[in-house]
Amino acid sequence: MQSTDLGHRFQRDGFVIQRNVFTQDEVRQLRAAVLERARKAKSLGHVFKPSSGECAPAGDLLGVPVLEDLLFDARLLDIARAVVPAKELVYFGDSGVMVGGTNRGFHKDNTCRDDASHPDWQTPYTLVRFGIYLQDHDRWSGGLKVRRGSHLHVDDYTGEIVDIDSRAGDVVLWNMRLTHSGHAVRVRGLPDVHLHPRFEVRAPRPLHVPESEERAAVFMTFGIDDGHLARYLEKHTNLTAYADNYLYKSWLYSAHGEAYESRAKAAGLRLVRPVDGYGSLHGDATRLPEGYVVTGRGKRDVYTPRGTEAVIQRVGSIVRQIGARARALAPSR
Repeated sequence: MQSTDLGHRFQRDGFVIQRNVFTQDEVRQLRAAVLERARKAKSLGHVFKPSSGECAPAGDLLGVPVLEDLLFDARLLDIARAVVPAKELVYFGDSGVMVGGTNRGFHKDNTCRDDASHPDWQTPYTLVRFGIYLQDHDRWSGGLKVRRGSHLHVDDYTGEIVDIDSRAGDVVLWNMRLTHSGHAVRVRGLPDVHLHPRFEVRAPRPLHVPESEERAAVFMTFGIDDGHLARYLEKHTNLTAYADNYLYKSWLYSAHGEAYESRAKAAGLRLVRPVDGYGSLHGDATRLPEGYVVTGRGKRDVYTPRGTEAVIQRVGSIVRQIGARARALAPSR
């Protein structure tokens, strides 16, 4: 795919799939490295609290054999430059891996998701997230679900729902304003049906197409030195407004050093260290007593539902009220 076509599709749809970036030998090496990274981090409790069974280690890809090379891979950086034209890309410690999990729900990744007057929505967004899914999702569950064109809308209900048909070796990238959900469920016998996450979590298990193998994925974010990056970093370094910020905690476990600076410069990439304590816990072998890194939640997105989304929420509210009433009236044993 030519870079101009890649950029056009990305700006139009908010996402794109680049096929066969990695060979199958590379996929096997990356998958083994992801599983080993998760195993070591879990043994020390250096993982974020699993909300749905996933293992997401704290810290970025630097310092992790095989995986750290992805941040300087010319193939990936060329793709990033095709969708966000810039002489110099910026990497700011936002990368990691995830193994397993089932957490679903439409959301956006940018700084302000629900206010059209916010600067995030006044100019084209320039932070791009990459997902490298190390198993097939073209006919299997567990992949990425998006709303096409939703990066242009300040809500989570606009845009055609699409289950990304990625295969091991492909790279998926998306505008961080794009509405998306992980762990997509495909329906047996209905390959063209793309469910809303609200229905996925309620669909009987026998209707699910299984995953081809345990989900293992690598994520990384690139941007340019502009207002969008500044606001994103400001959000994740403001511990008064966002206590126990997950990305701030991850930065503490991330690696740094002159060798990485040299590799980045050679690749046309600038490394940014957003906090003074960056890397202060990298290599620490102390097992955390909770078994995971404690994090909090940021401000909840607030959208006014419309159309189908409004109907879904209203029906759900009625069903919950009926259920609560039935339980209240049920005789005690």
